[in-house]
Amino acid sequence: MAYQHQGSAGAEDTLELLAFDDEFDPLAVDDSEIDQEWMDDENPYDTIDYPTMRNMPETVHHDPVYSPERQGSVTAALRALLTRNPNRRPVLLSIIGLCEGGCASSVISERVEEWQRDNWSVYAPMTFCRMLERAGALTLEMPETTEEQEDAEEGVSFLEIRETVDPVWRSTDEALALREEYLAGTAFRNAVINAAEARYAEVYIAVMEALAARPRTVTEVQELTDTFDITKSPRRFGQHFLDVLEDTDCAAWSDKAWNLTDLGAQMLAELKAAKEA
Repeated sequence: MAYQHQGSAGAEDTLELLAFDDEFDPLAVDDSEIDQEWMDDENPYDTIDYPTMRNMPETVHHDPVYSPERQGSVTAALRALLTRNPNRRPVLLSIIGLCEGGCASSVISERVEEWQRDNWSVYAPMTFCRMLERAGALTLEMPETTEEQEDAEEGVSFLEIRETVDPVWRSTDEALALREEYLAGTAFRNAVINAAEARYAEVYIAVMEALAARPRTVTEVQELTDTFDITKSPRRFGQHFLDVLEDTDCAAWSDKAWNLTDLGAQMLAELKAAKEA
């Protein structure tokens, strides 16, 4: 449910097929395996949603859940990822926008932490990037780890190893196009203005105007929607309207209350115009 803002990894997003030895030596180092307990959040090759082993038997290999190979195209894979992870969609779309011209991993990590302050998730920032990469939405650019230097006095050249590496992620054209579609309010129009939910236009307008005035709790929204006869039969609770608004990116949970997003403000004006037409 949308009001349960304690994000967790879904079964289809977390394929976990790990083989464990009977005896475990904590001092042994085997880079052929990725250990969930020893992951480095800043390492773009560490991942939670799809653990891998280079030497994993073929019988237990699985393709990524959302990939162009499985869904048929980048757009289809990314759309499936966004649809099946509605609570994470704002962050995923924000990452795509942030990486339009390329963005360093360190910057992405900082921004994702900010975005998830009120909507926590078990996913690490780089895991989001890896999920988007497998869906074809991002590409990873690894910078050179060495730089050629010259010693004029000695007349020799040598390679200097850089201490830190900050990989850059870049959004693909398909990802940017789909992001624009979401930001254009297509989902809201399809769900509310041009669908069965249109019969509740007055209720949506009231709820959205209330959220625009100030953040509201679920109880306050429930009290508001209960004032409309149309919500009584069939019964429609306030949470239903919040769910639809959140699913269409028109409302967001922040500081323990519901807020109207910038897109929501645009869609409110469009909904009013459609009702008056």
